[in-house]
Formats: sequence, C-alpha cells, structure tokens
Amino acid sequence: MIYLKNNIRSALFFIMLPCVMLSQNPTDSKTKKESKSSGVEFEMKNYKGEPSDRIILEVNHTGWLNIPSNIKMSWKSVGFNVALMFDKPLGKSNFSLGYGIGLYSHNFHSNADFVYRYDSIKKHNVTDMIPRTTNYNINRFGQKILEIPLELRFRTKTLYKFKVMLGGKFGYVIQDFRKVFDDTGKFKIYDTKNMNYLRYGVVLRIGVEQVCFTASYYFSEVFNKNRGVNGITPYSFGIAIIPY
Repeated sequence: MIYLKNNIRSALFFIMLPCVMLSQNPTDSKTKKESKSSGVEFEMKNYKGEPSDRIILEVNHTGWLNIPSNIKMSWKSVGFNVALMFDKPLGKSNFSLGYGIGLYSHNFHSNADFVYRYDSIKKHNVTDMIPRTTNYNINRFGQKILEIPLELRFRTKTLYKFKVMLGGKFGYVIQDFRKVFDDTGKFKIYDTKNMNYLRYGVVLRIGVEQVCFTASYYFSEVFNKNRGVNGITPYSFGIAIIPY
C-alpha cells in the first residue's frame, strides 16, 4: 500500500510540474527598460512615406455631356481603366507625385446613329448624330484611349490611410468603333469620321486604403470643331480598386 501511494505521489508530481513551469512568467528587466525608453514605435514627425498606389483599376459609368436632346444615353454605358503608376513621396510630408501610363476603355450606349453629310458651304463632310430608326439590342460607340496621368496625392499618416488624389491626364484615342446588333444583323464599324483623337482632362480619387471613389472629366471634345456635333465632352465616375 505504501509503495502504491509513493507511485501515485510521483505520478502527480510529474503531471503538475509542466503546469507550474508554464504558469511562471519571468520578466527580463533589461527588455522592460528598453521598451520604456523607446516610447512609441515611431514619431510622426520622423515618418517618411513609402511609394504606394501604383496599380489603379477602375470600373466606371461613362458618358457624354451636351448631346442633342433627341439622343438618349443608356445606363449600360460602362467603362474600364487600368493604370500603372510611379509614386514619388515628397520628403516626410503627406504628399507625393504620381505618374505613369494607362489604358482607358470609354463606352457610350445610346439610340444614336452616326451619319455623314456634305457641307456645301465649308466644303467638307460633317458627322451628325440622329436617333436610330431600326430596332436594336446593342448600339454602342467605344473608344480605347492610351493615357499619361499626372497626380498630386495626399495620404494621412494613420493606420487606415485616407487618400485624395487630384491631377490631370493626357491621352490619344488608339481605337474607336461602333458596335450594333439590330434587325438587319450584327456589325462593327471602325474609324468614325471627324473624331477628335486627342484627350485631356482632370481626374479625382478619394477614399480609404484600397477603395476609392473616382471621377474624370475631359475638356477636349469628342468631335473635331465644326466637323461634328460641337460641345460634346466625355466624363466618367465609379469605383477604383488599388491593390498595390
């Protein structure tokens, strides 16, 4: 019996020993002194921004302003934009410069038909927009624009960064086409006459971390002056995702 009790005591000792060891929390006095002397992890006045916001992905509603009153734009007008950017922090401030290259897909769904007429006074062709007279499922005018954006960027020095990016962009239309599915069939027409292929405008993004509201407006007109419908300018607004 005494032998059995001794074995039980030995077994309980070895079972309790790890628990006792784990319950102990030795403190290194040197580490505590260092942590106290260091204070906060970093001081804001010494904080220097790192390059960020270098990939911009946008999904936008796209459209035209100042179109003729009998032309109706569709909610289906959706465009996409992708930009690869360099980001240059300005010292230890909240600001940086962004610049790079982008490809913008701008679409205009409407009831518009593009027709050509000869101006006998000015002696050249003019592109007009009139409502389509045939039934259709798709009637889209699309442009692919190669752009160079230049932005001034503001980012807060907080855990979740609030961002404001304002700038301009300059571009060139590398492709334009009309895509129509109507009663007569399906067809795609490239290189609409009298288009203005130069693009320049302003861009704004505002948001938190990787998600921003984005908007752009172009000062350049869609058609060459007095060669098409005067005064039409493109715009867009939507959501920007900034993964990196």
